[in-house]
Amino acid sequence: MRQPVYICKLQTPWRLWPAEVKRSCPSCGPEPRGEEKKGRGNPISVQLFPPELVEHIISFLPVRDVVALGQTCHYFHKVCDAEGVWRRICHRLSPRLREQGSGVRPWKRAAILNYTKGLYFQAFGGRRRCLSKSVAPLLAHGYRRFLPTKDHVFILDYAGTLFFLKNALVSSTLGQIQWKRACRYVVLCRGAKDFASDPRCDTVYRKYLYVLATREQPGVTGTTGSRACDCVEVYLQSSGQRVFKMTFHHSMNFKQIVLVGQETQRALLLLTEEGKIYSLVVNETQLDQPRSYTVQLALRKVSRCLPHLRVACMASNQSSTLYITDQGGVYFEVHTPGVYRDLFGTLQAFDPLDQQMPLALSLPAKILFCALGYNHLGLVDEFGRIFMQGNNRYGQLGTGDKMDRGEPTQVPLCACSLCSTRECLYMLSSHDIEHHPAYRDLPASRVVGTPEPSLGAGVPEDPGGAARACEEYLSQIHSCPTLQDRMEKMKEIVGWMPLMAAQKDFFWEALDMLQRAAGGVGQGPPTPES
Repeated sequence: MRQPVYICKLQTPWRLWPAEVKRSCPSCGPEPRGEEKKGRGNPISVQLFPPELVEHIISFLPVRDVVALGQTCHYFHKVCDAEGVWRRICHRLSPRLREQGSGVRPWKRAAILNYTKGLYFQAFGGRRRCLSKSVAPLLAHGYRRFLPTKDHVFILDYAGTLFFLKNALVSSTLGQIQWKRACRYVVLCRGAKDFASDPRCDTVYRKYLYVLATREQPGVTGTTGSRACDCVEVYLQSSGQRVFKMTFHHSMNFKQIVLVGQETQRALLLLTEEGKIYSLVVNETQLDQPRSYTVQLALRKVSRCLPHLRVACMASNQSSTLYITDQGGVYFEVHTPGVYRDLFGTLQAFDPLDQQMPLALSLPAKILFCALGYNHLGLVDEFGRIFMQGNNRYGQLGTGDKMDRGEPTQVPLCACSLCSTRECLYMLSSHDIEHHPAYRDLPASRVVGTPEPSLGAGVPEDPGGAARACEEYLSQIHSCPTLQDRMEKMKEIVGWMPLMAAQKDFFWEALDMLQRAAGGVGQGPPTPES
């Protein structure tokens, strides 16, 4: 006699069938015959069971199997996507998680975040080329960011909790870096938004950890309650002890922090929610001294000279900074002539008296991500392509040779989340279903191997697609009720079009001027400073 199967193929002995199932089964009839009476079993539709029972059974499957089962048919897709299933799975994966967070499907997002979280590393040098997995903090709600220091690792989760993995890295007798399996972790702080340390790849220089966090501050005299204010807290990486704290006004809301410069002139760059960049300078050699002093928070030159730009993210090293705008433009600050020569191959436009003046990079598409080394950089555009630029003495650009590149050069690689130091290559994994795929398909006329149409060429290779896209853009502009809405829609369309970064800046600036002229009364022509 075959054993009954209660999932997928659901075969159950007739004597165990419910009465309503016996009467309604269309395939087996009202009564079994022959061997079926002896217990061989008959197929039964899973849809006849209560949905709560099916969800309860499915919640015991691994996450990988739940996702695969949801791709079999429409019924299982609906059941496996139910929040009740993912709530049970999330409680099984993270029993201490009580709040599901926010989003369209919060329990599914929380379950997948905790199922896919992981940190792997591979040590440079030696004969062994195997990956090692770190100790996962059970309290971590996914992995959002991490930073290795000389002996420890810091991990920030999606709930704003910063974890401190103590003595996670040890040196072996052969001089290689190994992961310590028995390392322990503690919660360094909560309410963290971002954190940073010395931007150099050598972890020996990472003495302090700068944490951008939100803290409740007591109200002013005569008022009740407290206010949430952003602050920067400085911790010793060796012990996790807080040695310095600076608090900002409650009207200043920041989302990212990066460091630039040497220890005695450490510049902290803070990116606001509105896309503006502020900076302040501290002396790291005096942070461990018990005293208080005031630092000046000033608007960075890229936000002063280009007020129309809205910066989305930043990257930095010890002598340069890179900004990516919300429209995909890239601007660069280079503070030393040697790095400028390595990046651009010339010193023609370098001004040693004005090192904070941003330089626009000319790129053929919208840029989404970036990485910045000491004398080279990497960019990922909206089509998933990687562009490298700068010094290539050791072949670090991935072009297959050792020739320097003074302009962004496409390399045949795919993008992933990596971080490297002098000793190790780290790989972080934590999938967030709220982050939709940022890449889009590359047009056929711009695929590698097809010739680019020149300025003097006649008709492009895909005139029909470009014409249809322009017609769609015009219809969207025509549907806007007011002139201001049409100008805003035109700015948005310029960001979608495959234009050079300088061309996009020109169109955006021209549209801003027209919008101000149409909306303002009595305004004169703009001054050269504006």
